[in-house]
Amino acid sequence: MGVRQSMGLLLPDMAQQLRWPLGDLSLAFGVQNLVWGAVAPFAGLAAERYGTQRVLLVGGLIYVFGLVLLALSESYWLYQLSNGLLVGVGVGATTFPVVLAAVGRLVDEHRRSFALGIVSAGGSSGQFLFALLTQWATEHYGWSLALLLLAACTLIILLFSPWLRSPREAGAVASPPLSLPASYRDARLWLLATGFFVCGFHVAFISVHLPNLVAICGLQPEVAGNALALIGLVNVGGVILAGWLGGRHHKPYLLSLIYLMRALLVVVFMLAPKTALSFYLFAAVMGMLWLSTVPLTSGSLAQYFGIQRLASLFGWVMFSHQVGAFVGAWLAGWVFDTTGNYDLIWILSAALGVVAALVHLPIRPPLRLASSEA
Repeated sequence: MGVRQSMGLLLPDMAQQLRWPLGDLSLAFGVQNLVWGAVAPFAGLAAERYGTQRVLLVGGLIYVFGLVLLALSESYWLYQLSNGLLVGVGVGATTFPVVLAAVGRLVDEHRRSFALGIVSAGGSSGQFLFALLTQWATEHYGWSLALLLLAACTLIILLFSPWLRSPREAGAVASPPLSLPASYRDARLWLLATGFFVCGFHVAFISVHLPNLVAICGLQPEVAGNALALIGLVNVGGVILAGWLGGRHHKPYLLSLIYLMRALLVVVFMLAPKTALSFYLFAAVMGMLWLSTVPLTSGSLAQYFGIQRLASLFGWVMFSHQVGAFVGAWLAGWVFDTTGNYDLIWILSAALGVVAALVHLPIRPPLRLASSEA
């Protein structure tokens, strides 16, 4: 996850060397997010049926191959194939739906939200480390060698995948889950998916286009790397806090608060002068909110639909997240090429934050859980 979140730092150097419009470069990141989302539900189903280890192993191999091919890309079609398709498939098979479901089976319901927060913090820690590493490698060796370094680091997935057990091996059985057809008819699933669409829009827009925004503001490139690293560092505490609070309070209400705070932060950042300090302050506050939606959304799905269905259902909700990420990554590039700035995207980001805050308010816990918490 940290590798993927830092790839936007490569965009300015790639645009300068390859001389392709930012919208064309952004399209591959948008396609990557869309493929990631499309793969996630099937990766979740495969993990439930064939085991987490096998899914992570295959996904990790595709991920590494995609990064290596991207590093060697000199033609536009190869760039789209590697960055859009292969990296998208690899990320979709190795991130939250598969990993969080495996961890969620190992802990009881009362500790699950906190455990999911701790594991989600791994993605934030990775963003902190890889943002600094990617910025350093790009400045000293260029985007191509930086990608080869990221590919080598991604091999870690292959080393640790055997340690995650499959559902049968984990042996954790919670309350009987809803059937998949019944789950898909449940309005709560679609409300959570709607909110996660907005999360994907925010995360992809900021992670992909913040480096270019820093550049057009006339600031040094390291400001972007430091800002993305700061988001990841602060979010380590943010996701753990969100997981801890999710074990004590109604998770959808916490999600409403997070999305509303994102909207307010975007408005303040839009109105503020663009200096290194304002970017760092924005990053610090956004860091508290960045992936803090993950343990709360996944925890809600496990609570409402059963831990046995978490990998597949979170995969479908992740698809919604990645559709939002596709729109955020691609649309921001198109708007910038058309208008020369990101103003319309910032306004849309704030509006979507308000919408996401509202859609979580109607979600109520199951009567069984509501009575047990009373």
